[in-house]
Amino acid sequence: MVKVSNVSMIFNMASEQLNSLKEYAIALAKRELRFKEFRALDDVSFEVKKGDVFGILGTNGSGKSTMLKIVAGVLEPSEGTCSIHGNIAPLIELGAGFDLELTARENIYLNGALLGYSKKFIEQHFDEIVDFADIEKFLDMPMKNYSSGMVARIAFAIATVIIPDILIVDEVLSVGDFMFQQKCEERITRLIKEHGVTVLIVSHNNDQIERLCNRAIWIEKGRVRMIGDAHEVCEAYRLLGGRTGSQDSEKLVFNLLQESTKVPNDLIATVAGEDRYSSAVKLIEKAFVPPAETAIVVPGQSTSPSMIAACLSGLLDAPVFLTSPTALPDITAQAIKRYGPTSIILLGDEFLVSTVVERDLVEACGPRAHVQRIDAHDLSSLALGAYRHGRKSLQWSRTAALTFDGCIGELISIAPYLHMEKIPLFFYQKSGEVDEETIATLQSDGFSRLLALGGEADLPDEILSLLQDEGLEVVRLAGSNPYEANALVNRWIVEQAEATGLCLSRETMTVCSAKNPFDAFAGSAYAGKTRSLFLLEDPIDLDSVAHAISLLSDRESPVERLTFLGSDVRFTKGDKAILGKAILTRGL
Repeated sequence: MVKVSNVSMIFNMASEQLNSLKEYAIALAKRELRFKEFRALDDVSFEVKKGDVFGILGTNGSGKSTMLKIVAGVLEPSEGTCSIHGNIAPLIELGAGFDLELTARENIYLNGALLGYSKKFIEQHFDEIVDFADIEKFLDMPMKNYSSGMVARIAFAIATVIIPDILIVDEVLSVGDFMFQQKCEERITRLIKEHGVTVLIVSHNNDQIERLCNRAIWIEKGRVRMIGDAHEVCEAYRLLGGRTGSQDSEKLVFNLLQESTKVPNDLIATVAGEDRYSSAVKLIEKAFVPPAETAIVVPGQSTSPSMIAACLSGLLDAPVFLTSPTALPDITAQAIKRYGPTSIILLGDEFLVSTVVERDLVEACGPRAHVQRIDAHDLSSLALGAYRHGRKSLQWSRTAALTFDGCIGELISIAPYLHMEKIPLFFYQKSGEVDEETIATLQSDGFSRLLALGGEADLPDEILSLLQDEGLEVVRLAGSNPYEANALVNRWIVEQAEATGLCLSRETMTVCSAKNPFDAFAGSAYAGKTRSLFLLEDPIDLDSVAHAISLLSDRESPVERLTFLGSDVRFTKGDKAILGKAILTRGL
């Protein structure tokens, strides 16, 4: 029915702005009129057989609509050919050809004429069009008073009143309200099933393409990326469409996608709440058994204070709860009440956490609970306050960690180790000035080793030299990006565990995002308590996915369980399955 052979569509874009016909004529005369070539489509070929429901997928600007306009005859391809066998009903730009000053009744005849219908044909099908569009009460009202959804209803009803050989549908199933969308889909489905109409459909709704189509093509930046069974193309597009990364990374992910290995349910777990506060509660409930003598409460709008809390949690064996700055969330209040702590440590001054939160904490736990606020606004002071509070009753490790606000990959990756080994975390102000109080504490409090998290640009060598002069062994852990840092830090932790006998979970890993790190920071105490290393992955970045696959494949012993922190929006079912397949095909 449709045969597209080596079609390219080239548009000329002006390289400079010309504001008048005079400027255009002068530029033309001087031969200074230049255009930049833009290939909307580049050597695209496919065939659509009779009765096929053929889906076209691709990100915005990939050339999908241009392809449909060429098939419909609206555009002539710059290169290649497109042959059609049968009459076409194009649903490409609903509403094109309406005169909004005319009534709906008049526009039905006008639009029908533009689509090639005779006046007699429209009269015969007029009632059917009005009934489907559900506009009987508004027939004689000017269309300028109609909503965009009502205009789309009329246009769809007119365009589908005939039974064409080929129906071309471009995103029209997304117009109007939900009930009308269902009505449109039902009409298209009836044309397919009852009349064997061949359909070309463009939609950003993968589920819709998979449900309606038997074959599909994925076009990206004007080039064909994949063509074949609709289910297979949709699955590949979900995991690869619109994502960044190298060709090698994309090939690695695509090859794993093609593996027929079935991922068992017990290999994948997900911890996610409705928001960051409920997610933190779910993590606590999986790692800490109530009651708890001490609880730590930290502002949930800031990531770095959560890391300070995670280190203090390792020393005190205390769950970490998140709060909003102005009031204690109900889900957090109920959880703290269940754990019944007698001591609550609140991190941050009144700018970070208001006094209302203190009052809410007392109401949740009763007057016997003592709320102690570590009253500091900047991270250096907050970290020092947490360190001193813990030192009052328990002994910190002789290893300390120093970092800066904004350190993501190294800090998330080292978090379980800091928690397990009771290592205090300090922050450098990153202002170019030495934080004398922090430096003095590291020099005089009996530390023998310092873990410097971040590169020289953020933690200058001159600062670390001051500490080395005092006899501290300085270990710098820094990666060029969060994922390289994740691999480097994880290797270092495993080496330390083997050298010291530290017990790590060899069977589990916790997967989290570096680009949306709130779940990771809230989950630091959970990872430490369960002795699980973090695996950083951001599905939109295929290089990070390839990094995660490599880490799982290179482990000496296979992972038996991956716990993902974040909702299905962050990690889809397909994203999880890819890492599951990486484990199951390890070594093959």
